[in-house]
Amino acid sequence: MKNLSTLTKSAIIALTIAGVGATAIAAPAANTKAVTGSSEAVSAMQSKISLTQAIDIAKQNAKGDLISAEFDYDDDDDNGNGAVTGEYEVEFVSNGTAYEVKIDANTGKVIETEKEKLDKEDMAEYRALMQAKVTLTSAMQKATQSVNGKVIGVEFELEKGQALYDIEVVKDNQIYDVSIDANTGKVLSSQVDMEDDG
Repeated sequence: MKNLSTLTKSAIIALTIAGVGATAIAAPAANTKAVTGSSEAVSAMQSKISLTQAIDIAKQNAKGDLISAEFDYDDDDDNGNGAVTGEYEVEFVSNGTAYEVKIDANTGKVIETEKEKLDKEDMAEYRALMQAKVTLTSAMQKATQSVNGKVIGVEFELEKGQALYDIEVVKDNQIYDVSIDANTGKVLSSQVDMEDDG
């Protein structure tokens, strides 16, 4: 599981408009077919709480600009009956401080809230993110159209000077990484994430 320091220091930040509505990024219903594929993809598809719902819950517990939201799965987190659970990690920035809210993906319960001061590098990335011409909501919609699945994570990256949205979408129990140019909205790549197969 990533800690907040690793998340903020890895040059990965995501942003969405503070008032994003559930209808703007609503996810399709969970897949009820027999499950195959990566354990994380299966867990994400079966979660009762969508990314949009997790963002709305987190907004009640933290203020500021939403900068990242992702499904986090830990195969060591067995709830006692053989079922594996996941959580959403939603991060906001306000006045130079990052606030991360962890939410149970099945119950919607807030597990914990952490905060950390951003360093100079993090603040520079945050400022770059604020200047992106394409909103996170638009990027998520493009990723959903590209893969036709359920968005489970979104991050902003500066990669070799290029501003990108890295969006994870689950379809057919596989996780796809979709890269979208944060200034043009063009889908740069869309492929199965081999690292998440388990």
